[in-house]
Amino acid sequence: MSIQLPASFTFTLPQSKVFFIGLAGGADCGKEEVCRELISRLQKIRVVDSSKCLLLHLHNFYKELSEEDRVKVAAGLYNFDHPDALDWPLVAETLHSISGGKITRLPKFDFPTKQRKWEQVPEEAQSPTVVLFEGIFVLYEESIRDILNMKLFVDLDDDERLSNRVSRKVKEDNPDSVDHILTEYVRFVKPSFDKFVNPSKKWADIIVPRGVANIAAIDLIAEHAADLMSLKQRQESQSRSSLSASPSTSSLMSSSRASLLDLDRQSATSSPSALLSTQPDLAWSTSHERRKSDVLNATEKMYSPVPE
Repeated sequence: MSIQLPASFTFTLPQSKVFFIGLAGGADCGKEEVCRELISRLQKIRVVDSSKCLLLHLHNFYKELSEEDRVKVAAGLYNFDHPDALDWPLVAETLHSISGGKITRLPKFDFPTKQRKWEQVPEEAQSPTVVLFEGIFVLYEESIRDILNMKLFVDLDDDERLSNRVSRKVKEDNPDSVDHILTEYVRFVKPSFDKFVNPSKKWADIIVPRGVANIAAIDLIAEHAADLMSLKQRQESQSRSSLSASPSTSSLMSSSRASLLDLDRQSATSSPSALLSTQPDLAWSTSHERRKSDVLNATEKMYSPVPE
């Protein structure tokens, strides 16, 4: 089995030294668990150590609530599952600060009080190499998508997500009643998923069926991320060496084909249920169209379409 490559096949490499991986998906689909599995695998293959991995949660970027908003919250009428509930300028500012090389503090939304607080980032984690950013609307805003180097969508059945939600909320310190949880789900969570979250799946480079249970998919993603970061390092090295454009292009193309072949071999050994739908995106520094054509011509017979 093979990974499907679209006609516009490209890679996306970071303009900064930070590699951003975004994970979207419905509420309670296991996005954070997938993030932690990816971090574990990146550490095992020695791509990055724990102090250089930063995990961000979109739910910490809720807007500060007005008095009118707080009245709605108390009445159960405030929709936290809507894109307008988030402070998108703060999200962009934070990601750009990280991309710029250093972040010293991060917002944290305190759910019991519904207030924004700030947390200091440990010194060893202030200049991360890899940032994993998870949240239901991570792929919703174009300005945020443009910052991400790899975009994932964790796809889990509606019933499983609802079951996870009920199990989680009844175990909280101040648990909601099952009736309240179901009312909230029907009023806000499910409509938001149908209107905003699920449609953002089309922007994903890779769709992960079954969430954290899909070990084969997570392994492939970690290896693919490692390949992209290695390619970025090679590009930087080539740039510093001031080689002529022709040899540089030849070397880069050779590396790209090797990465593609490696991904195809790994995919062939994975179970059919672990197939991924991919739409990777990479801006080449020079001769973009010619290189893209070369890659496609070299690989068009290697890949067969994956059923949707």
